Amino acid sequence: MKHAKKILILAAVSLFLAPFIQPIGADQPTDTFDVTVTGEYLWIDITNATWTIGDVVYSTSTWTNDTGITFIADIDNCSVNTDLSLQITNDGAVRNSITTGGVPASDVYRLNSTIDTWGNENETLATGDTVISSDITKGETETFDLRFDAPTASSTGLQQTITTTATIVKHS
Repeated sequence: MKHAKKILILAAVSLFLAPFIQPIGADQPTDTFDVTVTGEYLWIDITNATWTIGDVVYSTSTWTNDTGITFIADIDNCSVNTDLSLQITNDGAVRNSITTGGVPASDVYRLNSTIDTWGNENETLATGDTVISSDITKGETETFDLRFDAPTASSTGLQQTITTTATIVKHS
C-alpha cells in the first residue's frame, strides 16, 4: 500500500510539472540565453617598465625623470576608483632596501617615489606595499617617478637589479 501511494504522489507531481518542462529533442538539442553581468574590475599596465640607472656614484641620488623616464600606470580600464602602491619585491643579491625614515648606508640603498615630479614629499618604498597615489578616478592613468639614493659603500662591484611591483586595489 505504501509503495502504491508513493507512485500515485510521484505521478501527480509529474503531471503538475509537465507543462513547465521543455523537452530537448532531436530538433532542439541546445538552447541559449543572454546573461548580463555588471561587476567591478581592475586592470593595470606599466609603461616604461624598466629603468637602467647606469653607473652610480656612492652617496648620490638619481631620478627617473632626469634620465628621461617617467612611469605611467595605465589603469584607465578600471571600473572603480583605485589606490596605486609599489613594493620592492627583490632587493638584489647584496644590497638591501631601507625602511621608511632610514638613510642609505654601506650596502643599503633607498628607493623613493613621487606622483608629482618631486613637488611634494615623496614615499620611501620598502618590501611591503606603499601606497603612492590614493583614490585615482576610474578611467584615469597615473604617472610616477622614482629616485634611487645610492649606498655609501658597497662590498661588491657587481651589477644589482631591484624589482619593484606595482599593485592597484579598489579604493575603500
